[in-house]
Amino acid sequence: NGSPLINPDLHMGSCWCSADEWCMCTPALAVDIILTSGEDHLWLIRRADTGLLAFAGGMTEVGETSEESLHRELFEEMGITLETPPTLFGIYNDPRRDTRRHSTSVVYIAELPDGATPVAGDDATGVARIAIENVDLHEFFIDHKTVLHDYVNMVNKRKAIANGQPVPNIVDNELFKR
Repeated sequence: NGSPLINPDLHMGSCWCSADEWCMCTPALAVDIILTSGEDHLWLIRRADTGLLAFAGGMTEVGETSEESLHRELFEEMGITLETPPTLFGIYNDPRRDTRRHSTSVVYIAELPDGATPVAGDDATGVARIAIENVDLHEFFIDHKTVLHDYVNMVNKRKAIANGQPVPNIVDNELFKR
């Protein structure tokens, strides 16, 4: 059984129980944003609790869509309001992705609006702009490096196609993928 109430080795997500004590536990829903600055740079936050680099993002609140949650979190953590809709990048849901709880993250991509300057807010002690070629030089929160590897691979494939070059054959041995 996948219920943390029956199998105590599992981390809780979100649980709901009816009056007759039938319970349903599901992963918590999170959103993350790959905030780009041109094709070769990203904006990240430095988390206050771990000191690690991370995407702006967080848990979806009851009554929010994932995109509404993304806009709220981006404003709370970086003071940014998007001018164009974000693009859905992927869904990351390996139960091992976050040791705090079982969660599923809906990941979006958006370009930093012209003239906008991210500033640390809410759960962040700072913001950082990094080159995508330097992703492996940094330590990241939970599975964010896995997500960034997927993003970098996508960018590299697009560049190869645009330049008429062979598409790179990528071997994927990421920890958080099954």
